[in-house]
Amino acid sequence: MTLFSVIIPHYNSVAQLIRLIKSIPADTSVQLIVVDDKSTENTAEAERTVNLRGGVFLHNTTDVKGAGTCRNLGLKQAHGKWLVFADADDYFLNGAFDVLKEYRDAKEDIIYFSPISRYSDTGEAAKRHLPFEKLVHDYAETSSSNSEMLLRYKFMVPWSKMIRNQTVQENRITFDEVPASNDVMFSMKTAYHARTIAASSRQIYCVTCASDTLTTKRSEANYRARAEVFIDRYHYLKTHLDMKKYGFVLPSGILFITEAARQGYSFGFLFQLFIYMKKHRIPMIPYYKMRRLFTRPPGS
Repeated sequence: MTLFSVIIPHYNSVAQLIRLIKSIPADTSVQLIVVDDKSTENTAEAERTVNLRGGVFLHNTTDVKGAGTCRNLGLKQAHGKWLVFADADDYFLNGAFDVLKEYRDAKEDIIYFSPISRYSDTGEAAKRHLPFEKLVHDYAETSSSNSEMLLRYKFMVPWSKMIRNQTVQENRITFDEVPASNDVMFSMKTAYHARTIAASSRQIYCVTCASDTLTTKRSEANYRARAEVFIDRYHYLKTHLDMKKYGFVLPSGILFITEAARQGYSFGFLFQLFIYMKKHRIPMIPYYKMRRLFTRPPGS
């Protein structure tokens, strides 16, 4: 029986992909699916490695390039009970799948795990994982309704979790095929449709990052694509959740623009983002703070 379908989009990172594959056990309970996104590197070695594992190596032959398209192609091939996602430049920690197998018969639809992070060039510990680690830890410790909502709707990446395949298939959930943030709405929709969730502070996954992220090339087109997904996420949550209880999970427009400023985008571009947010009815003040402001008793 196939327990896990591991779906990996890949583009021009063959050495890292092979490292990732080697961190996945060659086990009949694991279906390995790699989807190459029109790489210009020679992928023959990676393809042989996947085939020797009895996995599936696909090529994105569609007109739409991107990780979202690759993940959707992988979803069509997945027949495991659980879906597990990984990025080609990351890897699973030793014993990760032994931990996953402990939850093979779990009744929950999503199991969240605590990740770690390291710099890809030095191997030193990084901080990229810390927000996700906190979300998992807080829910694992308290299991309160607030910590549950934060975990469901702030854990906006598909990795370091196992997702029931049936939940995804029955609700026809797919990834956005966009230049950036393709995984956000997939994470929101799986979280919403999951009847119950669980969290474990045990570490199974390492996400990598570059030590010079502040100096990487910026792309206004990609940031605009992120803005579109941000708006979709805002309206999806506002439509589907009880805002009187869970308004605190709504993303903040001002924080999104502040992040663009931190990355060095021009004032003109920041102003464009502000106008775009206002056009799509995104408040700059966080929803829960705005609600407190307008419901505060007179004279308080």
